[in-house]
Amino acid sequence: MPPDGSGTREAEASSGAARSLVSGKLDLEFAADADGRTYLRRQYAGYPFHVCRALYQDRDHPGLATLYLQSCSGGIYEDDRLDLTLATAQGAEANVSTQAATVVHSMPSGSATQQVRIQCEGGSYLEYLPDPQILFPGSRCRSEIAVRLGGDAVALVSDSFLTHDPSGRDGKFASYFNEIVVEDETGRALAIDRLKVDGRAFRDSCPGISGRFKAQGTMIVAGLDFSASAVAGELHKVRLDRDVAAIGCSQLPNSAGLLVRVLAADGAALKLALHQVWCAARLALKGSRPVERRK
Repeated sequence: MPPDGSGTREAEASSGAARSLVSGKLDLEFAADADGRTYLRRQYAGYPFHVCRALYQDRDHPGLATLYLQSCSGGIYEDDRLDLTLATAQGAEANVSTQAATVVHSMPSGSATQQVRIQCEGGSYLEYLPDPQILFPGSRCRSEIAVRLGGDAVALVSDSFLTHDPSGRDGKFASYFNEIVVEDETGRALAIDRLKVDGRAFRDSCPGISGRFKAQGTMIVAGLDFSASAVAGELHKVRLDRDVAAIGCSQLPNSAGLLVRVLAADGAALKLALHQVWCAARLALKGSRPVERRK
């Protein structure tokens, strides 16, 4: 049986008119077989989600599964309520990404939310690295990510966005909110990172908020039993032109991992910078850089 309410549309009254509420659910669990190869042990994908076949692309880590998530809807719309659950059993290793950047469409009166729950058992490794959100004029989006770690599990989690006006009139999004919470296996919050951005701040390029940069990304390397200083050391080796992107990192409280923030000139620069951050983290954590993915 699918989860209650998954893939349904319900009428909701707002501003004197009824509009469609889209509730989409995705539930994935990765496990390792006897040979150490990771596979999807459980999956459910309701509209608008589509799950591709697991791929094995890393020569140095042949058991690590790469999985792409696709959307059948063409983006995120007003009143979308998206719910994702990702779990890794002991010994599982997976990289989860999207097929491309996700458009967040204009929203005259409502908003959209996406909740991601990640649970990693001890001895597992997960990379949840979706491509950026593209915020259209007037869009309002709220992203909440909770990462629960067991034992020595490690999770790389990213959230990023850029702005775009397809009309070319330099219209700006209304608001963007992101929260990433790192929890221990009992559910106790160890670290919380929150980001709330008003589109007007980007429009006015307020010094100290975004400056000349038009795109932003966050990556958290979450774990209770790895060397954050080793990851930071690799990040310090990343060299990008200051007009292209700026990268900064700091340790999370309660020894919960490392926070990396990226500011970039545009979408291409953001993609490049986040890729370099991912490669640096993978090298420090797993001993080799990831194989280039084709999208």
